[in-house]
Amino acid sequence: MFQMKCEFCDEFAGGLTNAFYARYQNSQRSRVLLATSGFRVFPSIGQLVEGYLLIAPLEHYTALDEMPTELAGEFVAICARVRSVVSQHYGPCISFEHGARGPANGGCGIYHAHLHVVPLSGIPDPIVELKERFPYERVDDLPNITNVSSRKSPYLFFEDSNSNRYRFSIGNLQSQYMRRVLAEAVGTNDWNWRDAGKEERLLATIQRLSGQLDTTHNFANAPNP
Repeated sequence: MFQMKCEFCDEFAGGLTNAFYARYQNSQRSRVLLATSGFRVFPSIGQLVEGYLLIAPLEHYTALDEMPTELAGEFVAICARVRSVVSQHYGPCISFEHGARGPANGGCGIYHAHLHVVPLSGIPDPIVELKERFPYERVDDLPNITNVSSRKSPYLFFEDSNSNRYRFSIGNLQSQYMRRVLAEAVGTNDWNWRDAGKEERLLATIQRLSGQLDTTHNFANAPNP
């Protein structure tokens, strides 16, 4: 279920050797905004904009397309709820995942599947740039992210601000590519989450969204699409 030396696995298990604990051990016990039987929702370290959240499965999978189909209903329901709450509080948002298989494919250094949900906060939706750079196919439903010919190939999943979904063929994409794109649009060079210290934006996100994700709802009972 968990992997040693995985940042998220250690954090979810209450460990002390993860990036969040190193930064917030004396001030913030947890950053989890929603904990379900299969997933965790929490603000990203490296808050390019306030309200930047991650959705990660509790068990260890390298990429979202490796999750079992039994988790599809819960995942879809959580994603819809998170995007709705983020949009209500921060305006239009995008979602993406770099489905890297390991360091050779770029990524972020944490090879535990996670979906980024990021408010645009007035910056342009990067979908046009992505379509110009990479081959892509439309994804009708979130579970269809798993319908690929080979799960060994890296990919970029992207849901734009109008809820159109795409899967891009990316090859060996540079580390934290989407964070670089968004940082440039925001007008900052702080794209590398590992360089972030204790952030007021992260604490503000927790304060603003705490209790907003309907923790009483049983997402696990959502039917599989």
